[in-house]
Amino acid sequence: MSVATTEVAVVGGGLVGMITASLLATAGREVTLVDSLTHLPAHDGPWDLRSFALTPASRRILGHCGIWEALDAARIATFEGMEIRDAASPARLCFDKASAGNQPLAYLVEQSNLMTACHRQLARQARVSDLAAQVLGMTTGTEDVRLHLGDRRELRARVVLACDGRDSPLRALAGIASEEHDYHQRAVVANIRTQLPHGGIARQRFLPEGPLALLPLPSADEVAVVWSTTPEQAAWAESCEDEAFRLALTQAADAWLGEVLVTSRRLAFPLTRRHARHYAAGRLALIGDAAHVVHPLAGQGLNLGLLDAAAIAEELGSASAAALQHPQSLLARYSRARRGGNLAMLAVTDQINRLFARREAPVIGLRRAGLACVERWAPLKRRLIAEAMGQRGDLPLIARPGPSNSPLTRKN
Repeated sequence: MSVATTEVAVVGGGLVGMITASLLATAGREVTLVDSLTHLPAHDGPWDLRSFALTPASRRILGHCGIWEALDAARIATFEGMEIRDAASPARLCFDKASAGNQPLAYLVEQSNLMTACHRQLARQARVSDLAAQVLGMTTGTEDVRLHLGDRRELRARVVLACDGRDSPLRALAGIASEEHDYHQRAVVANIRTQLPHGGIARQRFLPEGPLALLPLPSADEVAVVWSTTPEQAAWAESCEDEAFRLALTQAADAWLGEVLVTSRRLAFPLTRRHARHYAAGRLALIGDAAHVVHPLAGQGLNLGLLDAAAIAEELGSASAAALQHPQSLLARYSRARRGGNLAMLAVTDQINRLFARREAPVIGLRRAGLACVERWAPLKRRLIAEAMGQRGDLPLIARPGPSNSPLTRKN
């Protein structure tokens, strides 16, 4: 049997796994990335079908380990403003750069751009080793965790971080239960060209079936679509002719950007809410989707995962060798630091989705009054956008505005 050892095993070669590994290596930790991707995702047409709206806090995290600078900047779109509308009333809520401290509210980055930048940066990290393998079992001992891999291999680590997605096999191996809710919605994603320019404004229209988001791409008249709707409507959108989809989307968006002129192919995926009952067990911690899955209406899924990555890197990166030998208290601090914020985002997205699905006249009137109140109250607007951007709140130090207070250096 082949046996390898490492300080930290990061299981999962997706974005959160690679970024977690890069942050830990930047802090000086020895990391083995298990089950990493052996290929990069290809561009899907002019723009990827899957993109992520990253907050300024996420940008700071990526900048800390050099990934942001490795991105193709020409393929990044900035959100210069945001507008929210309720399809059942004329009420709307607008945010601009002035309410956000005169900086972009978010950045739209394609999956392939992020993946490529992560691979480039990891290739420069001498402290990261790559182990393409499947984890078949796990045994936790008094001094380490033994990951039983395919081909009769074994990896021994002081700490194991499960970055292996919403259906996390490691979460199951650790015996950590999770609570799940099916929204009975599917998110249709597509890229479109519109009659009118988007002006760098992210738009969201709440329909009874679910929210429709139109997110600016780098091209002035192209936007990324995330349309949360019924499974039946989503199945139709995936398979219908382009012309039929363009007409339906123009109507759903109330011709917000004029007619939809061109559409890409469409993909759809089911929407669920999931939350692990514990973020840590023994020498293992859950990161990103392995710990929590939220509704995409706020675009916070990857942002929450990056905050997890920053928080665990803060705990493990600055830990002494003695503390890493018995990391349970470190992982407990990570869990306490992240669980409350993640629970709050799960609750907020869940309740917003439910609230805007209601069609009763009193509820519509309440939504209208609430949006109008927030729109008129500038201090509340500034607070809401600051929270959404990661400009305030209980954040990991490297995610906070201003110079980093935490170089994540190891204590002796």
